Amino acid sequence: MRTGLKRWWELGQVARASTRLRRGARPQETEDARRELAERLLGLRGLPQKVGQVLTLAELGAETPGFGSLAEAPSPLAPEVALAEVSRRLGRPWREVFRSLDGVGIAASLGQVHRGVLHDGRAVAVKLRHPGIADAVRADLRALGWLAAPLGGWRGKLDLSAYRRELAQMLQEELDYHHEARALREAGARMADVPGVVAPVPVDALTREDLLVMSWVDGEPIAEARRWSEADRRALSTTLVRLFLQGLFTWGALHADPHPGNYRVIRGPEGRPTLGVLDFGCVKPLPPELPLGLGRLIALLRAPGAEADPRRLLSTWVTLGFTPELLEPMAEVLPAVSRVLLEPFLQDAPFHVERWNLGARLTEALGPHRWNFRAAGPASLLFVLRAFHGLMRHLDVLKAPIAWGPLLDASRAPRLPPPPLPPEAHVEGTARYLRVRVTEGSHTRVALTFRADVTAHLEDLLPEDLRPRLAARGLDPVAIAATAVAAGLRPSELFHLDEGGRHVRVWLE
Repeated sequence: MRTGLKRWWELGQVARASTRLRRGARPQETEDARRELAERLLGLRGLPQKVGQVLTLAELGAETPGFGSLAEAPSPLAPEVALAEVSRRLGRPWREVFRSLDGVGIAASLGQVHRGVLHDGRAVAVKLRHPGIADAVRADLRALGWLAAPLGGWRGKLDLSAYRRELAQMLQEELDYHHEARALREAGARMADVPGVVAPVPVDALTREDLLVMSWVDGEPIAEARRWSEADRRALSTTLVRLFLQGLFTWGALHADPHPGNYRVIRGPEGRPTLGVLDFGCVKPLPPELPLGLGRLIALLRAPGAEADPRRLLSTWVTLGFTPELLEPMAEVLPAVSRVLLEPFLQDAPFHVERWNLGARLTEALGPHRWNFRAAGPASLLFVLRAFHGLMRHLDVLKAPIAWGPLLDASRAPRLPPPPLPPEAHVEGTARYLRVRVTEGSHTRVALTFRADVTAHLEDLLPEDLRPRLAARGLDPVAIAATAVAAGLRPSELFHLDEGGRHVRVWLE
C-alpha cells in the first residue's frame, strides 16, 4: 500500500510539472519544465512513460528533442542485475544460452532490450520486463479512475470508463511476452507480402511471460531518413502508409505503438530503403465494423458528381460506434467534417501532410458542435487514432508526399453499399434538440447537443455534483424531465443555475 501511495504522489508531481510546462512564459522556463517532466515520466516507467512517448512524436526530427529519452534511454537495472534477471527467468545461467550478452540495455516503458548473440551465431534482442512493472501499471490504472467521470462529472452517455478498460486491456497484453511473440509471428506472416519491411522473428524456446528473445534488427532511428534522397523518403512513406492501410482494411489489426523508438530505417538489398518495425506488444485487433464503416465513408465521399448525403454519413458514423444521440444534432456539418478528417484517404494526388492544417480546419467545420463530436466517439478508436497520429507525424518528418488512393485500392478497402437512411422522427411543434451548456466567466466549459428525446434521461446527463445543488433549490431533474416529456417536448428552458461565476443552462429548442 505504501508503494502505491508513493506512486500516486509521484503521479501528482508529473501533473504539476505538466502544468508548469503549459504555463512557461520564457524559453528557459519552458525548457526547465520540459526537462523535469521528461525525467519524472522516465523515472516512473509504465503508463506515465508510455503516455509521455506520445510527446516524442511532436519532436520527431528535432535537433535537440526534450522528450527523446522517453523513447530510448539507458536501462534502469545495473548490468550485473540485468544479467542475473535474464538467468533467473531462463532458469539457467545466461552463458549456457548466449555466446555474449550486453548487460547495458535500452529501456522503454515496460521493459528493456539487450543485444546478445546465441551460440549458433544469431544476433538477438533480449527483451526483459522491468521488475515490479506489472504492479506499477495496476496502480497507474487505479489512478486513472477519473476517466470514469469525464467532463467534470458528466455521466450517462458520456461515461468514458470504456477508455480506461481499453487502456487496461492493451497494457495487460503488452506485459505478456508470450502474447507479443504470437503477435510477432502473425505480423511476420502478414508482412511477408509487403516490400521494404522487416520485423523480428521470435525465438520461442527462450521466450517467457517476462522475457522475449527475438532476432536483432539493425538500423538507424527513423528521423535519420529525413537526410535521405527524395526518392528514398518517398519509398519509406509509401511503406508506412501501405502498412497502415493493410492493417486497417486487409489484416484487421494495427501496429498501435508508433513512437520513434519502435522503428528503424536501413538499406536493404541493393540499397533499397527498408523499414524495421520492432515492437509488437501493442497490436490492436479491429472490430469488423471499423473497416466496413470506414470503407463506406470513403465510398460516400469519393462518389463523383454529388455531395455526400448527411443522413447517410450519420448512419455510417454510427456503425463505427459513434453515439447517435450526439451526432444527429450535427448531421448537417458531417459532410465537411468527414472530408477534413478523411482527406488523406480521398487523395489520388500526393497528399501533403504539412498543408493539412487539421486542427484549425476541423474546428471550423465543427463550429459549435465540437463538444458533441468529441464526446460521441467510441473507446475502440483510441489506439486506431494513436496509430494514425503516429503515421501522420512520421510522414510530416519525411517530407515526401505520396498518393493514398492507389494504395487504398490495393488494400481492398470495402466498397459496400451505404447503410439505410435513418427514419425522420421529428413532429411539428416539438423541439429537435436538448442543449446543455456550462460556462465559467467568458469560457464555455461544456456545450452539448442531444436529440430531444434524450430529455427522458436528463438526470443521467447532469454532473453528479450538480444534483444536490439543484435539490437545495427545489429542482428535481426527474420531475423536470417527466413534465417536459408529458408536454410533448416543446421548446422551452428546463432550468438554469447561477453560482458565482459558474452558469448552467439546460433547454429544449
